[in-house]
Amino acid sequence: MKGIKQILLAVDESRRSVPLVEKAIEMAQTFEAKIFLVYVHPKVLDLGHPYYQQVLNKYIEHAEHTVAPHKTRLEKNGLDFEVLILEGDPAEMINETARVQKCDLIVMATRGLSNIQGLTLGSVSNKVLHSTQCMVLLVP
Repeated sequence: MKGIKQILLAVDESRRSVPLVEKAIEMAQTFEAKIFLVYVHPKVLDLGHPYYQQVLNKYIEHAEHTVAPHKTRLEKNGLDFEVLILEGDPAEMINETARVQKCDLIVMATRGLSNIQGLTLGSVSNKVLHSTQCMVLLVP
């Protein structure tokens, strides 16, 4: 088995992101891997200026606020990491980023739903699991 050198860590504003970050830190330290800390905000509708820019600024501000404590945690552990704030469908952006960055592992949270409920709701973790080309670690 090839080593894990690139980890995509997908976070959101939920409390589940805290144990998720801890697990990613543990994995990165074990394998001496780089972490891509990823947050995906919704696509901004074309509202015309200045409204488009105002909405985009709010999304970015919210994203930066959301990733800030996780970024601090990664810094305190002396890890090699990069923050990526992306726009669009979360599952698609996570998979595309993992492919482009040549990630060996995606670490993300699950809502703890059964497979049937997850498919019905179209959960991000379910979509990623069924369409990615790398390993996925789901942290409850």
